[in-house]
Amino acid sequence: MKSIEDSIKLGNFMILTNNLVCLQRDPRIMGQGTEKVPKYVVPNKAALNDKGIYMVIEKEDKNTASMYLVLLVVVVIALMCFRLWPLWLKKGIWYISFYLLVFLVVTAVLRVILWGILYHFGMEFWLFPNYFIDSNDPRDSFLPLHSFEFSEGATDLKSIIFRLVSGSLIVYMAY
Repeated sequence: MKSIEDSIKLGNFMILTNNLVCLQRDPRIMGQGTEKVPKYVVPNKAALNDKGIYMVIEKEDKNTASMYLVLLVVVVIALMCFRLWPLWLKKGIWYISFYLLVFLVVTAVLRVILWGILYHFGMEFWLFPNYFIDSNDPRDSFLPLHSFEFSEGATDLKSIIFRLVSGSLIVYMAY
């Protein structure tokens, strides 16, 4: 929306199509709630304004909700009967879990090694920079694939000396 008038037009359209309902305090019940959040509300067909309280009406599909409920119950029962699963399915779950864990541990170690090597050349390189960031979608941990930039202190004399000494100690320890 480019302006407040556009938002008001959209809100009034949503009120006309019964997707949005304006609410007001029930006049029979006084002294409960506050002006911003009334305790009891009744629907009102008033136009949209900046002082109103509005509720979005969700049109729910009972068939979809019932299908998800049945699916959830079946999955829970199937998980509870894990001992009854065929051996090939148990092995498959175990292999998937094991190789996923190996992948996560190896990439965590690899990203630290890459960062450690390139840090000594004044570069900031991260493989999977969002690897340990919690987010709503687990796929976001692997996007973007990498990030690269030169560090702020790459030309600072103290930083150069520190990186040279640190790199020398690492090479000496590895030798």
